[in-house]
Amino acid sequence: MEDEGRGLFQATCITATVYVVLFLAHIVAAAKDMDLAFRTVAALITVLTFSVGTCIRFIGRIKGTNAQLRANTIGLCFALPLAIGLAWAYAEQSFDIIRTVLFLATAIVVHFIDRKVIGRDKASKMG
Repeated sequence: MEDEGRGLFQATCITATVYVVLFLAHIVAAAKDMDLAFRTVAALITVLTFSVGTCIRFIGRIKGTNAQLRANTIGLCFALPLAIGLAWAYAEQSFDIIRTVLFLATAIVVHFIDRKVIGRDKASKMG
């Protein structure tokens, strides 16, 4: 159980580091007018924002249903504030309530679907 917690922590830290590196890369790409690089990195940030829990599970190769569900929960806790920030960025550094609600809903739905996949995997192993 202790190894499971350590693996989850390490995977969370690695995922956070990937996010930070992508964030810094998008700043550099914007500053150097590297439009394709900027758009590519922005797309990766968007995907990572909405799927933090899934990324934690895959990066950490998290095994066991309980650990996978914890990774999903941790990921959602990170995804919600990141989705708000992403909505602000997509609205050109202004607050757009509709975009914010849509981004929050997207993060929730992605993590909900991931929980269903985890549950289905558990059920298929049992039966």
